[in-house]
Amino acid sequence: MGRLSSGRLRSLFPEKAFWANVLRFSVPVAIQNMSSAILGIIDVSVISNMGETAVAAVSLANQLFYVVSLVTFGITSGASVYLARSYGEQNPQGMRKNFSLTACFSMAVNFLIMLLCLAFPRQALAIFTEETQTIADGAVYLLIITPAFLLYSISSSCVAFFRSVNRTKVPMVATMVSLGLKTILNFLLIYGFWIVPGLGVAGAALATLVSKVVEMVIYLIYMGKYPEKEYVFRFRDIRFFRPRAIGDFVGKTYPVILNESLWGMGISAFNAIFGRMGNVESTVSAVSIARQLENLGNGFFYGIAIGACVAISQTIGQKKLEEAKALSRKYSLAGFYVGVGVMILMLAVDIPYVRLCFTKLTPETQNLAIILIAVYAMYMPFRSLASTLIMGVMRAGGDSKMAMLYDVVPVYLWSLLLGWVFGIGLQWPVGIVLAVMMFKRFIKCAFALRRVASGKWLEIAAKEMQIQ
Repeated sequence: MGRLSSGRLRSLFPEKAFWANVLRFSVPVAIQNMSSAILGIIDVSVISNMGETAVAAVSLANQLFYVVSLVTFGITSGASVYLARSYGEQNPQGMRKNFSLTACFSMAVNFLIMLLCLAFPRQALAIFTEETQTIADGAVYLLIITPAFLLYSISSSCVAFFRSVNRTKVPMVATMVSLGLKTILNFLLIYGFWIVPGLGVAGAALATLVSKVVEMVIYLIYMGKYPEKEYVFRFRDIRFFRPRAIGDFVGKTYPVILNESLWGMGISAFNAIFGRMGNVESTVSAVSIARQLENLGNGFFYGIAIGACVAISQTIGQKKLEEAKALSRKYSLAGFYVGVGVMILMLAVDIPYVRLCFTKLTPETQNLAIILIAVYAMYMPFRSLASTLIMGVMRAGGDSKMAMLYDVVPVYLWSLLLGWVFGIGLQWPVGIVLAVMMFKRFIKCAFALRRVASGKWLEIAAKEMQIQ
Protein backbone atom coordinates (compact mmCIF):
# COMPACT_ATOMS: atom_id res chain seq x y z
CA MET A 1 0.00 0.00 0.00
CA GLY A 2 2.87 2.33 0.87
CA ARG A 3 4.57 1.63 -2.43
CA LEU A 4 1.37 2.28 -4.32
CA SER A 5 0.84 5.58 -2.54
CA SER A 6 4.45 6.53 -3.20
CA GLY A 7 4.08 5.67 -6.88
CA ARG A 8 0.93 7.73 -7.18
CA LEU A 9 2.64 10.61 -5.44
CA ARG A 10 5.55 10.49 -7.92
CA SER A 11 3.09 10.40 -10.81
CA LEU A 12 1.44 13.58 -9.53
CA PHE A 13 4.69 15.44 -8.87
CA PRO A 14 7.40 15.32 -11.58
CA GLU A 15 10.96 14.54 -10.49
CA LYS A 16 13.53 17.15 -9.45
CA ALA A 17 15.49 16.83 -12.69
CA PHE A 18 12.40 17.85 -14.67
CA TRP A 19 11.78 20.87 -12.48
CA ALA A 20 15.43 21.88 -12.84
CA ASN A 21 15.04 21.91 -16.65
CA VAL A 22 11.75 23.79 -16.36
CA LEU A 23 13.31 26.44 -14.16
CA ARG A 24 16.35 26.80 -16.41
CA PHE A 25 14.22 27.47 -19.49
CA SER A 26 10.99 28.89 -18.10
CA VAL A 27 12.23 31.34 -15.48
CA PRO A 28 13.84 33.70 -18.04
CA VAL A 29 10.70 33.45 -20.20
CA ALA A 30 8.52 34.16 -17.17
CA ILE A 31 10.70 37.12 -16.15
CA GLN A 32 10.48 38.49 -19.69
CA ASN A 33 6.69 38.25 -19.74
CA MET A 34 6.41 39.59 -16.22
CA SER A 35 8.64 42.52 -17.18
CA SER A 36 6.24 43.36 -19.99
CA ALA A 37 3.33 43.12 -17.55
CA ILE A 38 5.13 45.32 -15.01
CA LEU A 39 5.65 47.82 -17.82
CA GLY A 40 1.90 47.85 -18.39
CA ILE A 41 1.25 48.38 -14.68
CA ILE A 42 3.72 51.28 -14.59
CA ASP A 43 2.06 52.78 -17.66
CA VAL A 44 -1.40 52.68 -16.12
CA SER A 45 -0.16 53.80 -12.69
CA VAL A 46 1.74 56.82 -14.07
CA ILE A 47 -1.04 57.80 -16.46
CA SER A 48 -3.68 57.38 -13.74
CA ASN A 49 -2.46 60.66 -12.22
CA MET A 50 -3.88 62.37 -15.31
CA GLY A 51 -7.38 61.03 -14.61
CA GLU A 52 -9.65 58.23 -15.74
CA THR A 53 -10.13 59.60 -19.27
CA ALA A 54 -6.39 59.33 -19.96
CA VAL A 55 -6.28 55.79 -18.53
CA ALA A 56 -9.22 54.75 -20.69
CA ALA A 57 -7.72 56.37 -23.82
CA VAL A 58 -4.32 54.68 -23.49
CA SER A 59 -5.89 51.35 -22.51
CA LEU A 60 -8.16 51.28 -25.55
CA ALA A 61 -5.41 52.41 -27.94
CA ASN A 62 -3.20 49.66 -26.55
CA GLN A 63 -5.90 47.15 -27.43
CA LEU A 64 -4.96 47.64 -31.08
CA PHE A 65 -1.30 47.05 -30.27
CA TYR A 66 -2.46 44.03 -28.29
CA VAL A 67 -4.16 42.64 -31.41
CA VAL A 68 -0.96 43.27 -33.40
CA SER A 69 1.11 41.52 -30.74
CA LEU A 70 -1.18 38.49 -30.85
CA VAL A 71 -1.11 38.28 -34.66
CA THR A 72 2.68 38.49 -34.48
CA PHE A 73 2.78 35.93 -31.69
CA GLY A 74 0.62 33.64 -33.80
CA ILE A 75 3.12 33.84 -36.66
CA THR A 76 6.21 33.42 -34.49
CA SER A 77 4.61 30.79 -32.24
CA GLY A 78 3.61 28.68 -35.22
CA ALA A 79 7.10 29.05 -36.68
CA SER A 80 8.86 28.34 -33.37
CA VAL A 81 7.66 24.72 -33.50
CA TYR A 82 9.54 24.22 -36.76
CA LEU A 83 12.52 26.30 -35.63
CA ALA A 84 12.86 24.05 -32.56
CA ARG A 85 12.44 20.89 -34.64
CA SER A 86 15.11 22.10 -37.08
CA TYR A 87 17.45 22.76 -34.18
CA GLY A 88 16.70 19.30 -32.76
CA GLU A 89 17.48 17.81 -36.20
CA GLN A 90 20.67 19.97 -36.42
CA ASN A 91 19.38 21.49 -39.66
CA PRO A 92 20.86 25.04 -39.96
CA GLN A 93 19.36 25.82 -43.36
CA GLY A 94 15.91 24.81 -42.12
CA MET A 95 16.26 27.22 -39.21
CA ARG A 96 17.41 30.10 -41.40
CA LYS A 97 14.61 29.45 -43.87
CA ASN A 98 11.95 29.40 -41.14
CA PHE A 99 13.39 32.52 -39.52
CA SER A 100 13.43 34.39 -42.84
CA LEU A 101 9.83 33.48 -43.58
CA THR A 102 8.76 34.35 -40.03
CA ALA A 103 10.35 37.80 -40.02
CA CYS A 104 9.31 38.80 -43.54
CA PHE A 105 5.75 37.52 -43.26
CA SER A 106 5.11 39.15 -39.87
CA MET A 107 6.54 42.45 -41.10
CA ALA A 108 4.29 42.37 -44.17
CA VAL A 109 1.17 41.71 -42.10
CA ASN A 110 1.99 44.33 -39.47
CA PHE A 111 2.81 46.89 -42.15
CA LEU A 112 -0.75 46.59 -43.48
CA ILE A 113 -2.20 46.93 -39.98
CA MET A 114 0.02 49.96 -39.38
CA LEU A 115 -1.29 51.67 -42.53
CA LEU A 116 -4.89 51.07 -41.48
CA CYS A 117 -4.28 52.53 -38.01
CA LEU A 118 -2.52 55.57 -39.48
CA ALA A 119 -5.35 56.17 -41.95
CA PHE A 120 -8.30 55.51 -39.60
CA PRO A 121 -7.20 55.95 -35.96
CA ARG A 122 -10.48 57.39 -34.65
CA GLN A 123 -12.61 54.85 -36.48
CA ALA A 124 -10.50 52.02 -35.02
CA LEU A 125 -10.96 53.32 -31.47
CA ALA A 126 -14.68 53.93 -31.97
CA ILE A 127 -15.07 50.14 -32.00
CA PHE A 128 -14.39 50.11 -28.26
CA THR A 129 -16.14 53.23 -26.98
CA GLU A 130 -18.39 56.15 -27.92
CA GLU A 131 -16.70 58.66 -25.58
CA THR A 132 -15.44 61.53 -27.78
CA GLN A 133 -12.57 62.69 -25.56
CA THR A 134 -11.35 59.15 -24.96
CA ILE A 135 -11.25 58.55 -28.72
CA ALA A 136 -9.42 61.86 -29.33
CA ASP A 137 -6.70 61.15 -26.72
CA GLY A 138 -6.41 57.53 -27.81
CA ALA A 139 -5.93 58.56 -31.46
CA VAL A 140 -2.92 60.72 -30.51
CA TYR A 141 -1.35 57.77 -28.70
CA LEU A 142 -2.10 55.36 -31.54
CA LEU A 143 -0.60 57.55 -34.29
CA ILE A 144 2.72 57.75 -32.45
CA ILE A 145 3.13 54.07 -31.55
CA THR A 146 2.14 52.51 -34.90
CA PRO A 147 5.75 52.37 -36.23
CA ALA A 148 6.43 50.06 -33.27
CA PHE A 149 4.34 47.43 -35.07
CA LEU A 150 7.19 46.78 -37.53
CA LEU A 151 9.84 46.85 -34.80
CA TYR A 152 7.81 44.30 -32.86
CA SER A 153 7.82 41.94 -35.86
CA ILE A 154 11.62 41.83 -35.92
CA SER A 155 11.97 41.54 -32.15
CA SER A 156 9.39 38.74 -31.90
CA SER A 157 11.10 36.77 -34.68
CA CYS A 158 14.37 37.05 -32.76
CA VAL A 159 12.61 35.88 -29.59
CA ALA A 160 11.37 32.77 -31.41
CA PHE A 161 14.92 32.07 -32.63
CA PHE A 162 16.59 32.43 -29.23
CA ARG A 163 13.98 30.32 -27.45
CA SER A 164 14.35 27.59 -30.06
CA VAL A 165 18.09 27.35 -29.35
CA ASN A 166 17.54 27.46 -25.55
CA ARG A 167 18.93 31.01 -25.15
CA THR A 168 16.00 32.36 -23.15
CA LYS A 169 18.12 34.84 -21.19
CA VAL A 170 18.55 37.03 -24.29
CA PRO A 171 14.85 38.00 -24.56
CA MET A 172 14.80 38.50 -20.80
CA VAL A 173 17.69 40.97 -20.92
CA ALA A 174 16.26 42.86 -23.91
CA THR A 175 12.85 43.19 -22.28
CA MET A 176 14.23 44.33 -18.93
CA VAL A 177 16.39 47.01 -20.59
CA SER A 178 13.33 48.16 -22.54
CA LEU A 179 11.32 48.19 -19.31
CA GLY A 180 13.87 50.34 -17.49
CA LEU A 181 14.17 52.81 -20.35
CA LYS A 182 10.42 53.14 -20.83
CA THR A 183 9.88 53.70 -17.11
CA ILE A 184 12.37 56.59 -17.10
CA LEU A 185 10.98 58.07 -20.32
CA ASN A 186 7.42 57.82 -18.98
CA PHE A 187 8.19 60.12 -16.06
CA LEU A 188 10.22 62.50 -18.24
CA LEU A 189 7.89 62.77 -21.21
CA ILE A 190 4.42 62.52 -19.64
CA TYR A 191 4.89 65.21 -17.01
CA GLY A 192 8.05 66.97 -18.21
CA PHE A 193 11.35 67.66 -16.50
CA TRP A 194 13.62 70.73 -16.68
CA ILE A 195 13.77 71.67 -20.39
CA VAL A 196 11.69 68.64 -21.42
CA PRO A 197 8.03 69.66 -21.81
CA GLY A 198 5.22 67.51 -20.46
CA LEU A 199 3.53 65.75 -23.38
CA GLY A 200 0.83 63.82 -21.54
CA VAL A 201 -0.61 60.90 -23.49
CA ALA A 202 1.70 61.67 -26.44
CA GLY A 203 4.68 61.36 -24.09
CA ALA A 204 3.56 57.88 -23.02
CA ALA A 205 3.36 56.83 -26.67
CA LEU A 206 6.77 58.29 -27.51
CA ALA A 207 8.32 56.46 -24.54
CA THR A 208 6.88 53.19 -25.87
CA LEU A 209 8.23 53.79 -29.37
CA VAL A 210 11.78 54.67 -28.24
CA SER A 211 11.95 51.64 -25.93
CA LYS A 212 10.88 49.35 -28.79
CA VAL A 213 13.66 50.72 -31.01
CA VAL A 214 16.26 50.01 -28.33
CA GLU A 215 14.84 46.53 -27.70
CA MET A 216 15.09 45.62 -31.39
CA VAL A 217 18.71 46.86 -31.57
CA ILE A 218 19.64 44.66 -28.60
CA TYR A 219 18.23 41.58 -30.34
CA LEU A 220 20.14 42.33 -33.53
CA ILE A 221 23.39 42.74 -31.57
CA TYR A 222 22.88 39.35 -29.86
CA MET A 223 22.04 37.73 -33.21
CA GLY A 224 25.33 39.01 -34.59
CA LYS A 225 27.22 37.51 -31.63
CA TYR A 226 25.53 34.10 -31.64
CA PRO A 227 28.39 31.53 -31.86
CA GLU A 228 26.75 28.95 -34.17
CA LYS A 229 26.84 31.21 -37.23
CA GLU A 230 25.41 28.58 -39.55
CA TYR A 231 22.05 28.92 -37.75
CA VAL A 232 21.92 32.74 -37.92
CA PHE A 233 19.86 34.63 -40.52
CA ARG A 234 21.82 36.14 -43.40
CA PHE A 235 20.48 38.79 -45.78
CA ARG A 236 20.70 36.41 -48.69
CA ASP A 237 18.24 34.16 -46.85
CA ILE A 238 15.52 36.54 -48.02
CA ARG A 239 15.55 34.35 -51.14
CA PHE A 240 13.45 31.90 -49.14
CA PHE A 241 10.63 34.47 -49.11
CA ARG A 242 9.06 33.23 -52.34
CA PRO A 243 5.43 32.43 -53.22
CA ARG A 244 5.82 28.66 -52.92
CA ALA A 245 7.77 28.89 -49.66
CA ILE A 246 5.26 31.40 -48.29
CA GLY A 247 2.44 29.02 -49.22
CA ASP A 248 4.13 26.13 -47.40
CA PHE A 249 4.85 28.34 -44.40
CA VAL A 250 1.28 29.62 -44.17
CA GLY A 251 -0.05 26.09 -44.71
CA LYS A 252 1.87 24.91 -41.65
CA THR A 253 1.29 27.92 -39.41
CA TYR A 254 -2.07 29.41 -40.41
CA PRO A 255 -4.04 27.60 -37.64
CA VAL A 256 -1.79 29.23 -35.02
CA ILE A 257 -1.94 32.62 -36.78
CA LEU A 258 -5.73 32.41 -36.99
CA ASN A 259 -5.86 31.13 -33.42
CA GLU A 260 -4.02 34.10 -31.94
CA SER A 261 -5.64 36.65 -34.29
CA LEU A 262 -9.21 35.51 -33.69
CA TRP A 263 -8.58 35.00 -29.99
CA GLY A 264 -7.03 38.48 -29.74
CA MET A 265 -9.90 40.15 -31.59
CA GLY A 266 -12.35 38.30 -29.38
CA ILE A 267 -10.60 39.38 -26.18
CA SER A 268 -10.39 42.97 -27.49
CA ALA A 269 -14.11 42.81 -28.15
CA PHE A 270 -14.54 42.33 -24.40
CA ASN A 271 -13.68 46.03 -24.12
CA ALA A 272 -16.46 46.85 -26.57
CA ILE A 273 -18.81 45.28 -24.03
CA PHE A 274 -17.22 46.85 -20.93
CA GLY A 275 -17.03 50.21 -22.75
CA ARG A 276 -20.83 50.25 -22.91
CA MET A 277 -21.60 49.25 -19.33
CA GLY A 278 -22.39 51.57 -16.43
CA ASN A 279 -19.92 54.40 -15.82
CA VAL A 280 -17.78 53.88 -18.94
CA GLU A 281 -14.57 55.54 -17.77
CA SER A 282 -14.71 53.86 -14.37
CA THR A 283 -15.45 50.43 -15.87
CA VAL A 284 -12.78 50.59 -18.58
CA SER A 285 -10.19 51.88 -16.09
CA ALA A 286 -11.02 49.12 -13.56
CA VAL A 287 -10.84 46.42 -16.23
CA SER A 288 -7.49 47.80 -17.41
CA ILE A 289 -6.08 47.79 -13.86
CA ALA A 290 -7.26 44.23 -13.24
CA ARG A 291 -5.99 43.00 -16.58
CA GLN A 292 -2.52 44.43 -15.96
CA LEU A 293 -2.20 42.36 -12.77
CA GLU A 294 -3.59 39.34 -14.59
CA ASN A 295 -0.93 39.82 -17.29
CA LEU A 296 1.70 39.82 -14.56
CA GLY A 297 0.33 36.50 -13.32
CA ASN A 298 0.25 35.16 -16.87
CA GLY A 299 4.01 35.66 -17.07
CA PHE A 300 4.52 32.77 -14.66
CA PHE A 301 2.74 30.13 -16.70
CA TYR A 302 3.64 31.43 -20.16
CA GLY A 303 7.13 30.24 -19.32
CA ILE A 304 5.74 26.75 -18.69
CA ALA A 305 3.65 26.72 -21.89
CA ILE A 306 6.44 28.02 -24.14
CA GLY A 307 8.95 25.74 -22.45
CA ALA A 308 6.66 22.78 -23.14
CA CYS A 309 6.34 23.73 -26.81
CA VAL A 310 10.10 24.07 -27.33
CA ALA A 311 11.10 21.00 -25.29
CA ILE A 312 8.51 18.72 -26.89
CA SER A 313 9.24 20.07 -30.40
CA GLN A 314 12.97 19.42 -29.98
CA THR A 315 12.23 15.92 -28.65
CA ILE A 316 9.98 15.19 -31.64
CA GLY A 317 12.73 16.51 -33.93
CA GLN A 318 15.01 13.90 -32.35
CA LYS A 319 12.28 11.27 -33.07
CA LYS A 320 11.79 10.39 -29.39
CA LEU A 321 8.00 10.13 -29.37
CA GLU A 322 7.57 8.26 -26.10
CA GLU A 323 9.73 10.82 -24.33
CA ALA A 324 7.61 13.59 -25.89
CA LYS A 325 4.47 11.93 -24.52
CA ALA A 326 5.98 11.72 -21.03
CA LEU A 327 6.99 15.38 -21.21
CA SER A 328 3.44 16.39 -22.15
CA ARG A 329 2.10 14.88 -18.93
CA LYS A 330 4.77 16.45 -16.74
CA TYR A 331 4.35 19.91 -18.26
CA SER A 332 0.56 19.68 -17.88
CA LEU A 333 0.94 19.00 -14.15
CA ALA A 334 3.47 21.81 -13.85
CA GLY A 335 1.11 24.22 -15.60
CA PHE A 336 -1.74 23.44 -13.19
CA TYR A 337 0.43 23.78 -10.08
CA VAL A 338 1.84 27.10 -11.27
CA GLY A 339 -1.71 28.33 -11.93
CA VAL A 340 -2.73 27.53 -8.37
CA GLY A 341 0.30 29.43 -7.07
CA VAL A 342 -0.53 32.45 -9.24
CA MET A 343 -4.13 32.42 -7.99
CA ILE A 344 -2.96 32.57 -4.37
CA LEU A 345 -0.51 35.40 -5.10
CA MET A 346 -3.09 37.48 -6.98
CA LEU A 347 -5.60 37.17 -4.15
CA ALA A 348 -2.93 38.12 -1.62
CA VAL A 349 -1.84 41.32 -3.39
CA ASP A 350 -5.24 42.32 -4.78
CA ILE A 351 -6.25 45.05 -2.33
CA PRO A 352 -2.74 46.48 -1.60
CA TYR A 353 -2.01 46.69 -5.36
CA VAL A 354 -5.12 48.74 -6.09
CA ARG A 355 -5.06 50.93 -2.98
CA LEU A 356 -1.36 51.82 -3.19
CA CYS A 357 -0.80 52.16 -6.94
CA PHE A 358 -3.98 53.96 -8.01
CA THR A 359 -4.63 56.52 -5.28
CA LYS A 360 -5.86 59.19 -7.72
CA LEU A 361 -8.76 57.10 -8.99
CA THR A 362 -12.22 57.21 -7.44
CA PRO A 363 -13.21 54.72 -4.70
CA GLU A 364 -15.80 53.33 -7.12
CA THR A 365 -13.12 52.47 -9.67
CA GLN A 366 -10.79 51.03 -7.03
CA ASN A 367 -13.47 48.79 -5.52
CA LEU A 368 -14.51 47.51 -8.94
CA ALA A 369 -10.88 46.74 -9.83
CA ILE A 370 -10.48 44.70 -6.62
CA ILE A 371 -13.55 42.60 -7.50
CA LEU A 372 -12.37 42.00 -11.07
CA ILE A 373 -8.89 40.94 -9.95
CA ALA A 374 -10.45 38.34 -7.64
CA VAL A 375 -12.50 36.98 -10.56
CA TYR A 376 -9.43 36.70 -12.79
CA ALA A 377 -7.50 35.03 -9.95
CA MET A 378 -10.04 32.28 -9.36
CA TYR A 379 -9.75 31.09 -12.96
CA MET A 380 -5.93 31.14 -13.06
CA PRO A 381 -5.39 27.36 -12.52
CA PHE A 382 -7.58 26.63 -15.54
CA ARG A 383 -5.99 29.40 -17.59
CA SER A 384 -2.52 28.05 -16.86
CA LEU A 385 -3.42 24.43 -17.60
CA ALA A 386 -5.28 25.32 -20.82
CA SER A 387 -2.33 27.39 -22.06
CA THR A 388 0.12 24.56 -21.37
CA LEU A 389 -2.07 22.03 -23.15
CA ILE A 390 -2.95 24.20 -26.15
CA MET A 391 0.09 26.48 -26.63
CA GLY A 392 2.58 23.91 -25.42
CA VAL A 393 1.61 20.29 -26.02
CA MET A 394 -0.86 20.41 -28.91
CA ARG A 395 1.07 22.97 -30.97
CA ALA A 396 4.33 21.09 -30.47
CA GLY A 397 2.67 18.01 -31.94
CA GLY A 398 1.33 19.91 -34.94
CA ASP A 399 -2.25 19.57 -33.67
CA SER A 400 -2.77 23.30 -34.20
CA LYS A 401 -6.18 23.07 -35.91
CA MET A 402 -7.85 21.46 -32.91
CA ALA A 403 -5.89 23.81 -30.63
CA MET A 404 -7.38 26.73 -32.54
CA LEU A 405 -10.91 25.41 -32.14
CA TYR A 406 -10.50 24.83 -28.41
CA ASP A 407 -8.94 28.27 -27.90
CA VAL A 408 -11.21 30.41 -30.09
CA VAL A 409 -14.70 28.87 -30.16
CA PRO A 410 -15.40 29.34 -26.39
CA VAL A 411 -14.44 33.03 -26.73
CA TYR A 412 -17.12 33.70 -29.33
CA LEU A 413 -19.85 31.17 -28.56
CA TRP A 414 -19.61 31.58 -24.78
CA SER A 415 -17.82 34.71 -23.57
CA LEU A 416 -18.87 37.27 -26.18
CA LEU A 417 -22.38 35.93 -26.60
CA LEU A 418 -23.18 35.78 -22.88
CA GLY A 419 -21.20 38.95 -22.17
CA TRP A 420 -23.32 40.86 -24.65
CA VAL A 421 -26.58 39.40 -23.33
CA PHE A 422 -25.84 39.88 -19.64
CA GLY A 423 -23.65 43.00 -19.87
CA ILE A 424 -25.34 45.08 -22.58
CA GLY A 425 -28.82 43.56 -22.67
CA LEU A 426 -29.54 42.91 -18.99
CA GLN A 427 -26.95 45.34 -17.52
CA TRP A 428 -25.76 42.90 -14.86
CA PRO A 429 -22.90 44.07 -12.57
CA VAL A 430 -19.49 43.98 -14.26
CA GLY A 431 -18.00 41.50 -11.78
CA ILE A 432 -20.73 38.92 -12.42
CA VAL A 433 -20.54 39.41 -16.19
CA LEU A 434 -16.76 38.87 -16.11
CA ALA A 435 -17.16 35.71 -13.99
CA VAL A 436 -19.60 34.28 -16.54
CA MET A 437 -17.37 35.22 -19.48
CA MET A 438 -14.23 33.72 -17.90
CA PHE A 439 -15.91 30.32 -17.45
CA LYS A 440 -14.64 29.69 -20.98
CA ARG A 441 -11.31 28.79 -19.39
CA PHE A 442 -12.82 25.76 -17.68
CA ILE A 443 -14.47 24.73 -20.97
CA LYS A 444 -11.14 24.96 -22.83
CA CYS A 445 -9.44 22.84 -20.17
CA ALA A 446 -12.01 20.07 -20.42
CA PHE A 447 -11.70 19.72 -24.21
CA ALA A 448 -7.89 20.09 -24.31
CA LEU A 449 -7.35 17.50 -21.57
CA ARG A 450 -9.45 14.98 -23.44
CA ARG A 451 -7.52 15.61 -26.69
CA VAL A 452 -4.07 15.33 -25.12
CA ALA A 453 -5.05 12.18 -23.20
CA SER A 454 -6.18 10.56 -26.48
CA GLY A 455 -2.65 10.86 -27.93
CA LYS A 456 -3.93 12.10 -31.30
CA TRP A 457 -1.70 15.19 -31.13
CA LEU A 458 1.36 12.91 -31.15
CA GLU A 459 0.04 10.87 -34.09
CA ILE A 460 -0.01 14.09 -36.13
CA ALA A 461 3.60 14.79 -35.18
CA ALA A 462 4.63 11.26 -36.16
CA LYS A 463 3.00 11.68 -39.55
CA GLU A 464 4.70 15.04 -40.12
CA MET A 465 8.06 13.54 -39.24
CA GLN A 466 7.26 10.48 -41.39
CA ILE A 467 7.91 8.14 -38.49
CA GLN A 468 6.48 4.67 -39.02
